[in-house]
Amino acid sequence: GRLHGVPQDQAVPVGWCSWYHFYQNIDEKVLDANLDTVIALEPELPLELFQIDDGFETYPGDWYDFDPGFPNGLKPLVEKTKSAGLIRGVWLAPFIVHAKARLVTEHPDWLLRDAEGKTVTAGFVWNNFTLALDLTNPDALAYTQAVIRTAVEDWGFTYLKLDFLYAAALDGVYQNPNLTRAQVLRMGLEALREAAGPEITM
Repeated sequence: GRLHGVPQDQAVPVGWCSWYHFYQNIDEKVLDANLDTVIALEPELPLELFQIDDGFETYPGDWYDFDPGFPNGLKPLVEKTKSAGLIRGVWLAPFIVHAKARLVTEHPDWLLRDAEGKTVTAGFVWNNFTLALDLTNPDALAYTQAVIRTAVEDWGFTYLKLDFLYAAALDGVYQNPNLTRAQVLRMGLEALREAAGPEITM
């Protein structure tokens, strides 16, 4: 941790996460009801964190497109969580892309490809063979930072549960061939930290 500049002795918050009961089957009403329960139980079950997991977005990769179950986006839930004195958490997977995401057709040059020009598979997730961003493409890297900044500065989250980060280091033909896969992953993680700022838990 000292060698790589990772903060030491950070407290790990105890809290509620939507994934472990609802999985992706969430909407604004479900989360609001559970937030009310967390608040009501505070005297006997004091939790610090309320974390929204996967299911709020249309597809991973299209992070600004909300599922119809979230007609108001995430900000109202975040504001209510903040008013209750809880840490505001959200799940994001900034390096991986669902094959049905708009990003695939709108920015095909952002995707990692193999020597034959085919997109690299990032694993079978969401009942689909997913794709990965080539973080050595400056525009793709900038997009991941923009997503993090939006989550923190616009939506108001202070705790980011980041998933599928291995997608930054898959075997492929990177736009910048001078970086190893480990260096690409490290670069991506540093970019996310820069975007989030030092005070955000990631």
